Order: sequence, then structure tokens, then C-alpha cells
Amino acid sequence: MSEPVASPAKTTSPGSGKAPRKPSQAVVIVHGMGEQRPMDTLRGFVQAVWSHDPARAPFYARVVDPADPAGEKINQSWITPDSRTNSHELRRITTPYDVDGRRTDFYELYWADITQGTTRGRLAAWVTNLLWRKPADIPRDARGLYVVTLLAVIAVLCAALVLATSASQGYISWTTGMLVTILASFVIWLVDRFGLPYFGDVAAYVRAEAATVEKRALVRDRGLVLLKRLMMDDSYDRIVLVSHSLGSIIAYDLLQILWADFRPRKLEAVRDRARLKAIRAIDKATLNAEGSAWPDRLDDFSGFRRAQWELYRQLRTRDAEHPLPWKISDFVTLGSPLTHSEFLVTYNLAEFRRGIAERLFSACPPIAEAAAGGTILYQEGRSRSGKPQRAVHHGAVFAATRWTNIFDKGNGWLTGDPISGPMAENFGPGVENIQVELRGSLGRIFTHTLYWSMTAGGVEVNAPIDTPPRSHLAVLRDAIDLGRKLEPSQAAQA
Repeated sequence: MSEPVASPAKTTSPGSGKAPRKPSQAVVIVHGMGEQRPMDTLRGFVQAVWSHDPARAPFYARVVDPADPAGEKINQSWITPDSRTNSHELRRITTPYDVDGRRTDFYELYWADITQGTTRGRLAAWVTNLLWRKPADIPRDARGLYVVTLLAVIAVLCAALVLATSASQGYISWTTGMLVTILASFVIWLVDRFGLPYFGDVAAYVRAEAATVEKRALVRDRGLVLLKRLMMDDSYDRIVLVSHSLGSIIAYDLLQILWADFRPRKLEAVRDRARLKAIRAIDKATLNAEGSAWPDRLDDFSGFRRAQWELYRQLRTRDAEHPLPWKISDFVTLGSPLTHSEFLVTYNLAEFRRGIAERLFSACPPIAEAAAGGTILYQEGRSRSGKPQRAVHHGAVFAATRWTNIFDKGNGWLTGDPISGPMAENFGPGVENIQVELRGSLGRIFTHTLYWSMTAGGVEVNAPIDTPPRSHLAVLRDAIDLGRKLEPSQAAQA
């Protein structure tokens, strides 16, 4: 049985000195590409976000680290069974009550087992599809990676052609033949050992094709089951969706599907005055459908983020008229290939922009309903009493969900994280893009897996004026915001 979560109504006595008990929150992490082991990503992530953050737990929840008894104390947590994941291989990690009187449950959406079995042919077809593009269709931030990959493929093909020609004309010696055979075997081993386990996942999911539809559906179904159960669980009033690498594309798809089902509908002017007021605040920042006309930045970015949080607050509770609450307050992407969406998901920028305008993809801020006067609302009918009812359109998920994107800019294949980058150009100026510079044991060599590493060094790039740069862990903790800085109760305490 799952460990029971504290009831939202439970409070402590005034003389206990502890913060009142509040509804719990859930953090769901979607892992990235590669042959991930269940719970590996989750345990490392919780260590960085919760266990080693002394500001989050009261003194009585600090315990000796079992892995380092002589070191500093860490925040206590437990690994408990949970039926929401539909897998006995997975558990949730739960915390004691924090300094704000709230517990956090951490979940992992594990999907690596579904994408196993990608063939070399499928991987080759995907790589060919990426490389067979017009030069004008290659985005600037992907050109270095594109050129390096293209040259590597050309070198391999030329070597194979020279070998085949030499062998057919008898120009190759036995010794040379053996060396070439060994080299070819090594290349095949590299493809099987690294290419398929990592990029095979991308080939199996990122683009909708006949060969990928079934696996894409299975991955999404698993994610929807978990997130819907959390959304309908009254023990939680907030969900944070965190994703790494390819997992961010999966998480983005899940957000759009969930919003289509859970978005606010049947809104009436008098009964839903507070919700409509929060939606109108979002309308002030909405975008035109023509993506090329997007501003580089929002005039009041912090105001837009506050408006998103307020709309989430209005939507997170359910009642008889609105039985489906929206509880996902934040979407956090780490090392995300969504920055290259016009290259990976579609064929070029024009096709991607058309998808934004048609609401196949969701922008941040949302695209306005131009025919209704620049709003994300539309009229969907009338109640039985004849009152007009309105709904928020299906492409407006980022009206109530903040998006924070953390990236380490790369250079070609080797330095930094070539998979990541900023999101504003493709998805709008409402995304908070935070660049960090990461360094591991090999320095700046391929930092893609270091965003929550406790042993890596990392610092914020381009920190605000008069503000000291944060560490990469501080950036991550602030993005997840377990303390809910914008909650009215927190603002009153500040």
C-alpha cells in the first residue's frame, strides 16, 4: 500500500511552533534518452533539489547522510511504494514536512523500456532525414552540429566506397583487408553501443511516422495515466513537471494533451469572475498567430509570470461546475532539444510556425483568439438558463503553467551541451531562459548530463545586474520553486 499523504485540513496546534500543514505537492521528472535504469534519474535529482538544500527542511528533519556519515547532514526522505506509476520497479520519494508545512512527493515518468528495439535501419533513416535538408532550412543554432554530423557520415561513406572499389579490383592486400574489417567492426560496435541506446530513442519518438506511432502512443499513455491520477488526487494542489533532454519533448506533448482535457470551460461572467479576471490578465501578453511578429521580450515579464501563477491558483481547485482541476504550475526543461524543434520535429521554420498558428504547438505566451478581440477565450455555448459560457482554447496551456528553460550552450559535438539552447525564438518570449556554464570531471566536454550533478561545477551566465551569479543547483532549485515564492501566504511572510 502507498504511504498515506496528510489531509489538507490537518493543522498543528498553535503552541507547537511548526508551520500549519498544507496540501502536498508533486514533482514529476521525465528522464532523457539512453538506456536509463529505473529510479537512477529520480534519486540523483532528489539529492540535488531536496536532500542537500538546507533551506528547505527544519532542523529536526536533518539526518546523517548514510553515504557519508562523516559529512554534513542532509534533509530526510523516504522511498515508498506507489501504485500511480503502474510499475513495481518504480517508487516515489517522499519528504517530511518542510519549513512551510508542506510535503513533496517526487515521481519519475520512466519510458526507456518502451523505446527499446530500435533497429540500425530506423536510426539510419532518421539521420538521413535530418541531413537531407536544404541549407536554408538548417537553423543557425544547429548548423555546427549539422556540419560535424554530415562530415562524419561522408567520411564513413567515402571509406566504404574506396574499400569496395579496391576489393573488387584486387588492389587490397590481406593485411589491409583485416585492418579494414576490424575498423568496420569497431564502427558497428560504436553504433550498437552508443548510437542505438541514445539516438535510437530519438528516432523512435521525436517524429510522427508510421514506424514510430505505436511507441509514441505507449509512452504518452504511460505519462497520461500518472499525471491524471496526480491531477485528480485531492492530497495535491500543485504539480511541477521537470524534463531532461528527449524527455522534454515527451513532457511538452503530455502538457498539450492534458490541457485539452483539463482546460477551463463553461465559464460564466458572474459565477467565475475570479477565473475570468485571471485570464484577462494573461490576455495582455498574448501573441499574434504570425510568429515572425513576436516581440523579442515581454514589456512586463515578471508581471506575466505572476499572472500565470494566479491563473494556476484559480484553476487548481475543483467544484461541481468545474470537476477537472489544473494543477501543473511549472514546466522546467533541462538540456532540451525543443530549441531545435523546427529542425527535429518539423522540416523547417515555416512549417513549425504554421503549426504554432494552427495550435498544433503551444506558445508561451499563448496565441490570441484574434476573431474574439485578442483573447484566449471563445464562446462555446450557453447554460440551461441561457447564460453565455466561455472556454480557454486548447493551445493556451502556458496561460496557467510557467515555463523555465535551463541550458548550457554548446559548440559542435564536444564543448558544452550542443543539444540545448534558448526557446524564445520558437516558443515565444514568455519562456524564462537561463543559461548556465557547467564543468565536469572532463571540463566542458559534453555537459548534457550535469544539470543536477552534485559533483559538477556550474554557474549562471548573464545574471541580472547587481545580482551575484547563482550556482547551477541554485538555478534548478529556484526554477522548481518548492517554497512557492508567489503564493500569497509566502509573500505575507517575506
